[in-house]
Amino acid sequence: MAAKKKIATADGLMPTRLTLSDQVADCLRRGLLQGQWIGVMPSEAEMCRELGVSRVTLRRGLAVLFAEGYLTAGGRGGRHTIAAMPKVRTRAARGNLIRVLSPQPRFILSGDTQTIFQTMSEVLGRTGLHLEFEHHPGLWRLLRPNALLRKLVAQPHTAGWVLYRSTHAVQQWFSRCNIPAVVLGGVFPDVKLANAEFDLVASCRHAAGVFAARGHQRLVFLAVEKTTAGDAASARSFLASATAAGIHAEVATYDDTVPGLCRTLDGLLLSRPAPTGFFVAFPVHVHAAIGHLTRRGFPVPTAAAVISRLDGMHLAQSIPSIARYSMDAERLARGLARLLRQTIDHPVKSPLGRFVVMPEFVDGETAAGRAKC
Repeated sequence: MAAKKKIATADGLMPTRLTLSDQVADCLRRGLLQGQWIGVMPSEAEMCRELGVSRVTLRRGLAVLFAEGYLTAGGRGGRHTIAAMPKVRTRAARGNLIRVLSPQPRFILSGDTQTIFQTMSEVLGRTGLHLEFEHHPGLWRLLRPNALLRKLVAQPHTAGWVLYRSTHAVQQWFSRCNIPAVVLGGVFPDVKLANAEFDLVASCRHAAGVFAARGHQRLVFLAVEKTTAGDAASARSFLASATAAGIHAEVATYDDTVPGLCRTLDGLLLSRPAPTGFFVAFPVHVHAAIGHLTRRGFPVPTAAAVISRLDGMHLAQSIPSIARYSMDAERLARGLARLLRQTIDHPVKSPLGRFVVMPEFVDGETAAGRAKC
């Protein structure tokens, strides 16, 4: 039976299930930090015998250490190479809090985003770092957020920052001030910050191709008004791919509310011919888009098609089944945690890093071909 343990989160301690592969990763990590092996690891067969686990379980544990940068896969005789071990040192002088700067409170974030922060909390907790959530919606409305940002970064016990759905001005300020920070999502072209992101550009390019292959000639990318670097890159990719396929596409924005989404859809449906392919940027609004299209006489999937740019809570249990892009949130979290540790430990010399996770298309009934009029 899997053990239970406590992890530190922004909301306090909460239980999470520790799988056998997690225990394998913990055991090997402790051995590496203690110098139990030098240069290369024992063979996988030897480690399986020593730990009393199957090769499948061992490899799942090893995958965690690959993502965290402790090991490099392969090597002579199939033995994995050991990376340079980080020096264990106290963080008391510089703080042990990682602050997540967000325009939204944590409790309303999507399922994948919740998974990212919970996994990061667990990974960073092993090195004595803990996540704190900083919810400041007013910051996202400021064109010059300098004064508020100076106040925020002056908080005690802070080791570094994670910028979530950050604006251009926020990214520029952290980049210019050389404060240890990484971006969850895309970075703007003139910003020098490490980042980890899902390859939304690839999913948008693919989505336009899916719509085109299924006969849709007028497409819409539904996005919120306050766009991030990733949102902007997604829109450009979607439009360029549609144009290359010889079909019309446009970006339509709304104010991040369901009423705002409905108003935007109403305006789009008045055009002639009306669009039939809708690419929804955020999964929280997918069901609202499908419901509103249906009540306006464009039922999904018979008269319109909908694809979600991201996966989300309950989308897998929907009827009709939702076409969407599934992401490995835990893998992204581990990559982001690794970049953050590098940024904190080497704030000047560390090269900028980028960690990208490729999406996987999950086809569904809502991405049906164009209906016959």
